[in-house]
Amino acid sequence: MSNPKVGLARRESRRDNIYGAMDLVRDDIEPRIREQVMLKPNFLSNKAQLPSSHADAMRGAIDFLLSCPTPPKEILIAEGGNEDYSGQSFENFNYPALVDEYDIPVGLIDLHQETEWETIPIYLADRSEYLVHMPKTVLDCPCTISMAIAKTHDVCCITLALKNMIMGTIRKEDRVKMHGYRTHDERELPTEAQRLNVNLIRLASRLTPNIAVIDGTVGLQGNGPAGEDGVDLGVAAAGIDVYATDAVMAKCMGFEPMTLGLLAYANDLDLGVADLEKIDVLETGISDVARNFKPHETNELQLQWQDADAGRYLNV
Repeated sequence: MSNPKVGLARRESRRDNIYGAMDLVRDDIEPRIREQVMLKPNFLSNKAQLPSSHADAMRGAIDFLLSCPTPPKEILIAEGGNEDYSGQSFENFNYPALVDEYDIPVGLIDLHQETEWETIPIYLADRSEYLVHMPKTVLDCPCTISMAIAKTHDVCCITLALKNMIMGTIRKEDRVKMHGYRTHDERELPTEAQRLNVNLIRLASRLTPNIAVIDGTVGLQGNGPAGEDGVDLGVAAAGIDVYATDAVMAKCMGFEPMTLGLLAYANDLDLGVADLEKIDVLETGISDVARNFKPHETNELQLQWQDADAGRYLNV
C-alpha cells in the first residue's frame, strides 16, 4: 500500500489555506465527493472566534468542492455547538452569509435539534457501559468533512479532525460520559485520558469523516480547547486519512504523534497511519512551519493515557 498523502498549504489567507490544502490532495478527495456533502465546523464558543471555526474556512472548502468535476448538489454545515439558543453560533460568526453567496443550496444544521439517533456503547471510569447517541443526520450523510482547528486540549493534549467530528456531533448530554464520568465535576486525570482516548476509537468505527481538514492559520495554545492564546501557524492540512492528517498537524504544533493516545491506538490497530515516516506530506515541509505550541498545564497527566486493559475495550 502507498503512503497516505496529506496536503500542507501555506498561503496568503485562511480561505486560500483551506482550498490549497484540499487541492494538494485533489486526486484523493474527488472520488469521495457525493451529491450531498457535510462540513463539520467547531463551535466551542458561541462568541469567541479563536476557538471556533471561521466562516472563511468554510468558504475555502466550498470553493474547492465547487471546483470538482462533479460538485455536490447540496452542502450542509452541521454542528452541535456550545450556545445559548439554536443558531446563535451560526449567527454570531456570520454563517448565514454563506447561504446567499453560492448558487447551490447551503444548509445550516443545529445537531442539537436531532430527533433520530443510533447508539454505541462506551466505557466509564468504573468500566460500566453507557450508550452514546449518534445523530442519523451525520451517519446518513454520504460524504462528511471534519473542518477542525489546531488547538491544544485538556484531556487529549490536542484536538484535531477526528475528535472534532465525534465530540461535536454526539448528543450533548453524552459528551462528558466520553471522558468516563457522568458529570464534569467528577472528571479526573489521568483516568479520563485513558477512557476518552479509548472511547474516541470506539466511536471512530461509525463517525470517522471521509475527509479531514485542519485550519492552522491561527491555532490555539495553552489551556485549550478554549482561550485567547493564539499562534500564527499560517497553514492548513487536508487528507482522506484522518489520522495521518491529525498526525501532520500535531507535529506542526510541536507534539509527537505517536505519544498521543488516540493516534497511537489508531496506528496500532491499522485504522490509519500516524507514523510520520509513512506519510507523504505535500508541498510544505513540516520543519519549515512547525512551532512549539505551549501545552495545557495538565499535559503530563494527559500523556498517562496508557491502559493495560485497553485491548478489551477498543473494539466495538
